[in-house]
Amino acid sequence: MYNLESMVFDGDKNIFDQLEDILLQADLGLTTTQDVLDEVRTLRDDSTKLFTRDDLRSILRGKLIEILNVENEDENLTRAIRFAPEGELTILFVMGANGMGKTTTIGKLASRLRVEGEQKVMLAACDTFRAGAVDQLQMWAERAEVECFKPSEKLKSPSAVLYGALEVAKKENYDTLIVDTSGRLSNNEMLNQELLKMKRVIQKFMHTETDSDNKPIPNLDVPHEILLVIDAAQGRMALDSSKQWNDLVNLSGLVLTKLDGSAKGGSVVAVSRELGLPVKLAGVGEGIDDLRDVSFYM
Repeated sequence: MYNLESMVFDGDKNIFDQLEDILLQADLGLTTTQDVLDEVRTLRDDSTKLFTRDDLRSILRGKLIEILNVENEDENLTRAIRFAPEGELTILFVMGANGMGKTTTIGKLASRLRVEGEQKVMLAACDTFRAGAVDQLQMWAERAEVECFKPSEKLKSPSAVLYGALEVAKKENYDTLIVDTSGRLSNNEMLNQELLKMKRVIQKFMHTETDSDNKPIPNLDVPHEILLVIDAAQGRMALDSSKQWNDLVNLSGLVLTKLDGSAKGGSVVAVSRELGLPVKLAGVGEGIDDLRDVSFYM
């Protein structure tokens, strides 16, 4: 494992090569790595003392916070979760590959919204392709003490389940509907088309206007969030897949999971910077309360 402790401080011998290797091994990406190296070089040239590991940690921490705290010019891409106006249904669309912690994140978020936000929350079990996915979401719904809308004999496809969940959520005055989507690889064309269809279902169902033929005009302001879940241990693949998904559905934010292990989530820095997306939430443990706002966590 590459880390600052492995660096050999013998004057300035190879310090920049060592640091470059460490940052690239941490999946920070070429652009961020170069920025950190430039910062260290500038400060080193202006200093008369040798840099210590603590000096490098301080520089690195400051640079990463600077990168991650940059707000996008799009007012919808803020660090806080975006909600509908009071009295209207908020729809949070959560996606990511299998094994990233997507379902766990949904359960933790539902619990926070119910407890801290005093919201009436429903989960939509739209991952109908993976065996056990619906049961896993139901388990988290029970832990979070919220409702879960599941597939039935009449509603089997992801879009059909979603439409049914939207109907119930509207009729029964839920505050927030969190949609669990099928875990997928970014190059799975069939699942990606289903993802687009689900987005269209939401926009049509939540319409506020109709055209001259009295047909609904899609509401482009929903879903209120399209969140991509990224495992802290993911490497370069995280950036490549995130680019494809962002081109497909226009992501609004990132969730970083599994920060309770040895992985430090360097890849999310590259994704956030390259795509201009805020990191909104971080999973720091297995407990239902282990989901943090990133601005607080950082």
